[in-house]
Amino acid sequence: MEGVLAEKPVIKVAAICGSLRKASLNRSLLRSAIQICNESIKGMEIEYIDIAPLPMQNTDLKVDGTYPPAVEAFRRKICEADAVLFASPECNYSISG
Repeated sequence: MEGVLAEKPVIKVAAICGSLRKASLNRSLLRSAIQICNESIKGMEIEYIDIAPLPMQNTDLKVDGTYPPAVEAFRRKICEADAVLFASPECNYSISG
């Protein structure tokens, strides 16, 4: 249709903090990135994805091809994202495990 501008797709970013502390500086950085994005970057959304409910790595948790609900929800959010933004604490002058 002539004269109708196609709407630009929204870039979806999943933001993950490698620290579980509520007062984490990395979590604060992600909150700031989300705020800046909301205020001044059109066409991009950043969603914070909380890793606290995720269980430790254990392949025994996979039953009949599915994982626990918290893992399935996390996987869905990651699959829906166009990009992932990691904020991870420094540990002994390196990136933590």
